Amino acid sequence: MQDVTPKVEQSQRQDLQALFQTSQVISGSLELYSIFNNLLLTTMGKLLVSKGLALLYDQQHLHWHVALAKGVSTIEEGASLELPELTSGALIAGKELPEKLHSIGMHLLFPLRDDQSTIGAIALGKKVTGGAFEEDELQFVQSLVNMSSTSVRNSLIMDELRQTNIDLDSTVRQLNTLFELSTEFNKTVDRAHVLKIFSFALMGQMVVQKYLFYLRRPDHSFELVSGNESNLLGLPQEFLIGIEDLVLSSSENILEKHGIVLALPIRQQDIVHGVLCLGPKPDASIYDQKDIEFLYALGSLAVTSIQNVELIESRIAKQRMEEELRTARDIQRRLLPDKIPDIPGLEVSTLSLSSREVGGDYYDVALLNRDRTMFMIADVTGKGVPAALLMSSIHACTHIMLPMQLSLQEAIEHTNRVLYENTDPDIFITAFAAIYYPDKSVSFVNAGHEPPLLVRANGNIEYLREGGTLLGILPNTSYDSGEITLSSNDVIVMFTDGVTEAMGEAMEEYSPERLVSLVKSNYHISASALTELIQNDIQDFTGPVETLSDDRTLIVIKATA
Repeated sequence: MQDVTPKVEQSQRQDLQALFQTSQVISGSLELYSIFNNLLLTTMGKLLVSKGLALLYDQQHLHWHVALAKGVSTIEEGASLELPELTSGALIAGKELPEKLHSIGMHLLFPLRDDQSTIGAIALGKKVTGGAFEEDELQFVQSLVNMSSTSVRNSLIMDELRQTNIDLDSTVRQLNTLFELSTEFNKTVDRAHVLKIFSFALMGQMVVQKYLFYLRRPDHSFELVSGNESNLLGLPQEFLIGIEDLVLSSSENILEKHGIVLALPIRQQDIVHGVLCLGPKPDASIYDQKDIEFLYALGSLAVTSIQNVELIESRIAKQRMEEELRTARDIQRRLLPDKIPDIPGLEVSTLSLSSREVGGDYYDVALLNRDRTMFMIADVTGKGVPAALLMSSIHACTHIMLPMQLSLQEAIEHTNRVLYENTDPDIFITAFAAIYYPDKSVSFVNAGHEPPLLVRANGNIEYLREGGTLLGILPNTSYDSGEITLSSNDVIVMFTDGVTEAMGEAMEEYSPERLVSLVKSNYHISASALTELIQNDIQDFTGPVETLSDDRTLIVIKATA
């Protein structure tokens, strides 16, 4: 009988030599594909099988996927497989083999384990000869798989390091981009330029073809301030107002209809100040967490920059308006008399308070010549600069026409025509004008103004109503003229509606009746004292207020002996 021991020993030496050589090749590589390729080719050649799979186990997401496939046409590399987690490194065969592997022609499964955890597996099919697997063959493959586990783990670690470096490089690039954009944003105070930089950065970094950028306005609505796709429909306000967190496109929301894959709210101090909406990437890949973080940082930079630009624009506009108001106030002050002239036979006192820097009330006391003194009080619709300009028109008209020996009636009619031709239809003026003569006679015209009070020395009240309609309403209006003669201690009180309509704390008006009652009870005092008394009574009625509800103007005239 022939001794077979030398043949067995020779086979074992060959297996050890093959195992050593293969392990050297595998351990010398850090490329996962190369490791699995050598491992599969060696094991398939040793066992004489035509089908093999190299599987990887994703411990983070708890699923398997095919790293390499040879001779298996029913499954593609990269595909996922639903297999149970392997709890040991022992060979799995026969009935213990998962049904999924049986269905694709696998008969053996060698787990790849490292540090008591599963990192993958090698699956092999039947022998091409149809024979059974020998014990020494299975031990050879098991040894090779065990030796390869460390190489597979090292390769995975290297892949993670490479990806980490790639991610780090990407993060550094994004941070550099954000820093450069922040510098560019801070250089400009032009909103259009900020949005242009934002658009270039968005398309350059993300290569997006569709985007919409909304900003929250003071009324809580959202304004579409930028977008690079003209055929994109604006998203509904109710959708934008309701956004609190990232919204992804689905059949259940409005984004899909508008070609948008995500809507990202930009929050500052827990308030959504902007919404960035993006279309799909050109390669149809999803926006990952790094993309979202970059987009959020970019959107925050843009929102902050635009808010700063708008704040600067607001301040500039406010400064410009304040300068215009100061100019208008100076004009108005020049129109009002610096000093009330001395008029024989009369005491005259005035009060003029504006509800703004520039008011709509006007008054004048002017000596036209030695025989005529003009008194005028007017109320212009509106406030501010337009009212001041209209006041200048009234002042110019009266000061030009009255010295021309025109009657007061003719001067008012000419003034009405000038104002009608040079003002908008919704602008009008109420006015009362009077001429005082040395014989204490007074002619007057009331153009739709609050009728002045005439309190006779005996306490009787008269109202100076004669005149006509408001100035600036109709071009060819005729005005009547009234005539009175003053006696010693008679009092005339001219006022604008800011006196009688002053609003109290209970939202009630001061009223003409209260003014008449106060004047009738105190007409015997001096003109200046009566003016002060009326003002104090109004203040007592309204209580402490920071600003007047309307301009307030008074002219008090008292005839003396």
